[in-house]
Amino acid sequence: MDSITRRRAPDDTRAEIIEKALEVAAELGASGFTLDAVAARTSVSKGALLHHFPSKIALLEGMVDHLGRMHTDTILAEAARDPEPYGRNARAYLRATVNEPVTPQDVSIGRVIMAACAIDPALAQRWNGWIDKVKVDDPSDPVGADDALMLRLIADGLWMSDLFGTHAVSPEQRQALLSLLTPGHPITANDA
Repeated sequence: MDSITRRRAPDDTRAEIIEKALEVAAELGASGFTLDAVAARTSVSKGALLHHFPSKIALLEGMVDHLGRMHTDTILAEAARDPEPYGRNARAYLRATVNEPVTPQDVSIGRVIMAACAIDPALAQRWNGWIDKVKVDDPSDPVGADDALMLRLIADGLWMSDLFGTHAVSPEQRQALLSLLTPGHPITANDA
């Protein structure tokens, strides 16, 4: 190996920082989520972290974008498996929420992102931009639009319940809810 240190690609460094930021959020929650805690987990200095993310808000923006991209990709993959185009994105939104097993890490990360969005409305708008990407193919007729909205609101309510432990929803109850809300569209995560 030569004595010249190879520089990492900036995208790789940013990806590592976001990955470690998600770990910190999962383990320490909102009160423990600091730039120092994230820098301590990465292979880069705090100065390098600040080069890529000049503030905590900038890092949270990166996390929102990362999570938004993952969520959007999951929903669009679900939608692509649905043979009925009418309302498929709304059903996929619900399935992505119902079928995903919720872990304690998911809850902590969700709480950090939700707290950040509550403090900085620009972060909430950023998240909404990702959600808008999966609403473009929703039905436009009044009944279909109402049905799509209902599915999305139920999914969001289930997500909030998961974050706060409001209701214990078993895997069997999740599947029953999905069957009830999407009759004739029994696609689940296990139907690949």
